[in-house]
Amino acid sequence: MRRLWPILRGSLAYGAGPILGLLSGPILARALGPDGRGQFASIMEPITLAGAVASLGIPAAVAYFSAKGARAGSVYRRGIVLAIVPAVLTFIGMCIYAGEVSRQQNLPLGSLILCWAIIFPSAVIQIRRGFWQGQGRWRKLDAERFSFALLRFAVVVVLAFLGIAYAPSFALGSLAAFCVAALILWTPGSGVVFGRGRIRYAEVAKYSLGASLGTIAIVANNRLDQVLLPLVSPSRELGYYSIAVTVAEVPLIFGALAARNALHESGKGASTLQVAKAVGPFLVAAVGASAILATIAPGLVPLFFGASFVPSVASVQVLVIGTGFACISMTLISIIAGRGKPAMSSLIPLGGLLVTIAGFIYVGDAMNSTRAAYISLFSQVSALFIAILILFVFRNRPSRRGVTEIESTSLVGVINSARGK
Repeated sequence: MRRLWPILRGSLAYGAGPILGLLSGPILARALGPDGRGQFASIMEPITLAGAVASLGIPAAVAYFSAKGARAGSVYRRGIVLAIVPAVLTFIGMCIYAGEVSRQQNLPLGSLILCWAIIFPSAVIQIRRGFWQGQGRWRKLDAERFSFALLRFAVVVVLAFLGIAYAPSFALGSLAAFCVAALILWTPGSGVVFGRGRIRYAEVAKYSLGASLGTIAIVANNRLDQVLLPLVSPSRELGYYSIAVTVAEVPLIFGALAARNALHESGKGASTLQVAKAVGPFLVAAVGASAILATIAPGLVPLFFGASFVPSVASVQVLVIGTGFACISMTLISIIAGRGKPAMSSLIPLGGLLVTIAGFIYVGDAMNSTRAAYISLFSQVSALFIAILILFVFRNRPSRRGVTEIESTSLVGVINSARGK
């Protein structure tokens, strides 16, 4: 039971966010309506991508060097210093982006900038997570993740109960929940090993830049459509699309579990066939759930989100097909990374990202939720094609070292943060 509890605790912590997010989705949609739900997405979705750019792979570097025996406190401080410049530059870019979003989505510019200033504490929080990750303090990390999910859900319920229908209020409440839950990361930890090895800024920076390619590519591939959509579509269309994403990404819970196990098995030297057997049930569940959601979407969407969101049905049915491809791609990314090819695995989401950008450029101002869904589908199909191609090329080249537990957890964390709601 002692060995089983950490697994159950981690699964509960990782699953709480998506599950409670799904439960709060209808509450949020009915409280704000299509326009308000679109405004909420305009505020919240860019934060995940901006956070990945602002932290620039530094949390993974802090986790890695801490685990390798460097002075954990020293690595943590170096990470904070190195994060200052990318965080400031990212915030400046967000302020420029905010002007157009404010105009297109009819949101106060001040509210956008206030919400997006979260990237500064977010960078610090992510680096602090890396500190504890390097120490292997999973209980503290699980507690923080679970607390955030509960607080965010409570914020949505309370604001909806009070009859508040202003998107920035829900956004600020959710971000406040994020910061409050993160305080757990600054509580004392027993048995912390601070290490004695010295580490230079250059070493941390080099590792961070290498890790950032995959981190940013994965997050961007899964969020860029919702970052670009506010620039070319009205809030109502973004609201429809946000609801569609919420429903269509439910099967990704199984995809994340498949990716986690695939990374572990591949890192141990298992063949592709052996990995497929190990994660097959998760992928079958993901594809089955996708098929069920596509079938019941016409009745499910108006029942849970209200009749005003019926236009989301077509987007749900398109996106949920892409979810099936995405679950397989996530698994293949893990297999390739587990074979010691993390940079090569980054080409998979990068290829999907390029398809997304090309699609938005091609459609331009004619963009709506359904067209955005089709672009997302093409992106996922392209990413899967690239993944299969890379896997075929390196089928006879297993890793000589695999991945460490720290690298494994980092990749799964990126996938979850990119996909989580």
